[in-house]
Amino acid sequence: MPNGWLSISNVSCLREMRNRCHNRLLHSPPLGRRGAHGFTLLEVMVALVVLAIALGALSKGVSSYLANATYLQDRTLATWVAENRITELQLTQAWPKADTTKGSALMAGREWYWVQKVTAIEGRPEIRQVQMQILKHPDDKRPLATLIALIGQPQK
Repeated sequence: MPNGWLSISNVSCLREMRNRCHNRLLHSPPLGRRGAHGFTLLEVMVALVVLAIALGALSKGVSSYLANATYLQDRTLATWVAENRITELQLTQAWPKADTTKGSALMAGREWYWVQKVTAIEGRPEIRQVQMQILKHPDDKRPLATLIALIGQPQK
């Protein structure tokens, strides 16, 4: 073959080289990004959205926990107020009348309001049932704690 003529093997070799170069250009990063490692703006935005959702859920969980802890503390203190009031009735050996009375007591630096309902037990005149309801505010409809006790008539 004379010089300057291309054989079929040379043409296929040239095509293959051209395809390789073309593929490298298509699949290589832009000139300024070669060797650069980092996140795209979209990746950063998605990460921030995920983080915001997670922090929101965590905040709601902590808020719920604190509200529940406060409620349980109030219920515990209200139960102690009711127990103290029943114990006062037992220690004074007063025979309560069958009626409803209201009052307040101080516990843990706060004022608690109580409603005492005394009822006679049918067929047992020597026993009275005392229902003690403890309220956080005097106009509350639902008591925080209710304690029911039976008190015997004191000996004369």
